[in-house]
Amino acid sequence: MANVTTETFNKLDKPAHNLKEKVSAGEDQLTQMTYDAGKKVGAMASDFANTAMDYTKSGRDYVKAHPGTGIAIAAGVGLLAGSVLTMAMRRRH
Repeated sequence: MANVTTETFNKLDKPAHNLKEKVSAGEDQLTQMTYDAGKKVGAMASDFANTAMDYTKSGRDYVKAHPGTGIAIAAGVGLLAGSVLTMAMRRRH
């Protein structure tokens, strides 16, 4: 009886060990993929922030060079935003 049990454990040991190695390799692969994805997202966020800062700087430079146009654009945007909000509030009630 003990001999049969030992043989059964020996037969199951190799597949169990192989499965453990495959799971471990998959875990390492998933960890690396997650790390790489995080780096890519971080780089994209950094690029987006840099682009936004560039647009902000160029917008400020334009307004400094053309203050009247800047005021007119701000007034137009304010009117548009106010109109949209007013329409949204009217539909709500």
